[in-house]
Amino acid sequence: MEKWFDQVKNKLWGWLEHFLSDLPEIIFAALIFAAFLLLAKFLRQFSYRIIFRLSQKKSISTLFSTIFFVTLVSIGLFVGLEILHLEKTISSLLAGAGIIGLALGFAFQDLTANFISGVFIIFKKPFETGEVVKTNDFTGVVEEIQLRSTILRTFQGLHITLPNKDIFQKPLINYSQSKERRVDLVLTLAAKENISHLKEKITVSLAQLSQSAGGKTAEVFFTDHSGDSVKLEVRYWINNSAPENFLLMRDKMIGLVHDAFDTTAQKTPDEPQA
Repeated sequence: MEKWFDQVKNKLWGWLEHFLSDLPEIIFAALIFAAFLLLAKFLRQFSYRIIFRLSQKKSISTLFSTIFFVTLVSIGLFVGLEILHLEKTISSLLAGAGIIGLALGFAFQDLTANFISGVFIIFKKPFETGEVVKTNDFTGVVEEIQLRSTILRTFQGLHITLPNKDIFQKPLINYSQSKERRVDLVLTLAAKENISHLKEKITVSLAQLSQSAGGKTAEVFFTDHSGDSVKLEVRYWINNSAPENFLLMRDKMIGLVHDAFDTTAQKTPDEPQA
């Protein structure tokens, strides 16, 4: 028992001597780590303000400022370990971090893709909150842009959560960025009818509309002939400042075209009886 106690005593005394001999390096390493820690805290606040000015998003600003903080603290930790001559510990930490990062990358590759796409969307700004967009066969107003997903509110009042990866990789139409938009109506007429007379009536009926965006009036064109039918296309440019302008103008145009058909039918003389 006494022999075992002496061994423990000698071991502890050896550790104490080693600690006292390395005390200056330990104090210096602790000071270096503390300096990096203070610098990291200052740069986290500074980078948050800078990134928030660029992105106007608290989530993205918090994320990148935290990344800067963790990076600087890690550098301070590695420098402190280097001062204490613990190179093997640094190698082990880096190897372990690499393996963990690789495993997490495979396990959460969809989450990572959505996150990276969200960062690009926030900084590239293909759309903003409140704008009307169409993507992935959904059309609506952008309610919120998050790091992982974007929330759309459709014109039916439904809230759709779309992964940012799907938005970033597929075509997107931003209606709000277009100051003018054209309303198209495609009509199919029977070839046996007096199509020139119908075209004239439609043109006269559409003249009730005010001048379209850019000072143009409504345009009426024949676009196809298939023998039994003729296709007529009506085009009208509108101010796209409000999302509902398109539907309101399309509704009005359909009503005027219908009135033109109805007037033409009423003025057509009855066929003589045999």
